[in-house]
Amino acid sequence: RAIEAQAYNYPSMQTPRVSSRDYTGAIVGGAGTTFLFQWREAVSSSLHWQLDAGFADPKGGVDPLLFVGGNLGKQLTRARADQPLDVLFTAGVGAAFGGNATVFRVPVGVSVGHTFDLDQGMSLTPYVHPRLSVDACGSCGAGKDSRTNLSANFDVGGLWQVNRQFGVRVSASFSGSDLVGTDETVAIGFTWTPAGLARR
Repeated sequence: RAIEAQAYNYPSMQTPRVSSRDYTGAIVGGAGTTFLFQWREAVSSSLHWQLDAGFADPKGGVDPLLFVGGNLGKQLTRARADQPLDVLFTAGVGAAFGGNATVFRVPVGVSVGHTFDLDQGMSLTPYVHPRLSVDACGSCGAGKDSRTNLSANFDVGGLWQVNRQFGVRVSASFSGSDLVGTDETVAIGFTWTPAGLARR
């Protein structure tokens, strides 16, 4: 069965556009309860880096976990008149510590979606974010052995941009990892973009 580190399974909450700067706080359910913080910062107009950090309380009486990860997002294409999709390439590395195990993940994928402009400065961005991930575990299970596998993960979500500074992110993740669990997870988060960097 999966190792007892299932709470490292959470949605990426990554929309298909590079961020100038934003901060997101989220709560995740489905594999226990997870509290997630994300910080995205632009390197250029087509590239940002991202920090993930959080605390998880897995279901099933497993010890709490701490996790941290770093990611890059590279804009591959933007929606325009002849094609409607934003596409963002993503790659990262992360680790979870606790539950008598250490788990490392290296995910690579693309976030694909479209932004619909609404009234009063609001917008809605639905997206999908499929990923492949190399997952490795040290001191796993009763035998305390090491394991590595390749998993497929899939997110579907949306960002409701309420105004230039504040947005609401909702995302569900479907995991195929034997190491971090196959529980579906659902997250809701609130995003703040500093006024000086908010898109007009």
